[in-house]
Amino acid sequence: MKKLSKFQNILIQGATIIFSILLAFSIDAWWAQRNQNLIETEQLISIKSELQLGLHNLDNVFEAVNFHSNNIDSLIILMETARQSPFQVSGILLGSTIMWRTSDVSISTLNSIMASGSLNQLNNAELRVKLANLPAIQMDLTEDELTTKDFVENQMVPFLAKTGLLDAAYSNRPGFKSFSSQTPVADFAYITPTEEFIGMLTVRRVHFWYTQTQLPVFSNYMKELIKLINLELEK
Repeated sequence: MKKLSKFQNILIQGATIIFSILLAFSIDAWWAQRNQNLIETEQLISIKSELQLGLHNLDNVFEAVNFHSNNIDSLIILMETARQSPFQVSGILLGSTIMWRTSDVSISTLNSIMASGSLNQLNNAELRVKLANLPAIQMDLTEDELTTKDFVENQMVPFLAKTGLLDAAYSNRPGFKSFSSQTPVADFAYITPTEEFIGMLTVRRVHFWYTQTQLPVFSNYMKELIKLINLELEK
């Protein structure tokens, strides 16, 4: 067997060292990428679970909003077509005049990921952008919900108190009758139709209308996000 020269031995040893270094770097890079992929998967699963819970809450809110909106419509029609004054109405209708609901969708996991800067590491650019836009879309809905709450507590409640209807409204507020009470609950009330009262109810109707139009937009956006997350998790 031909003996290798000293120069050839140096080349082989050098090549071996370089190969070992490159192999170590490759293993480190693979391990780092593997850990990053695991972290990304865990984050996406957490976000998905939170969004799914949020969708369930939105369904409940949307159902309640539709119920109260229909009650407000019925009350407006009764007031506009009343043949006598005052006239009797169901306490349930009055209960809807002081109801407000918030969408109650938690995105705390997404907010934490965004605050840590981890969102920028997601491989899917479309998913990354849509997730980043979700808080702004939610804020748009939340701001109107807070406006509605402010109107109910600072405008509608004082108005009903002034007209002597607040007791009947609160007594028929959904959820109250499920609790035992020693005070009698009024199942109906007599109201006097006025332009001011109809105007207040119309404002309430506009609030409900906005929620009825914006909740589906928010819901569909969340469904699209879940779809993108599922596609990413299947890779």
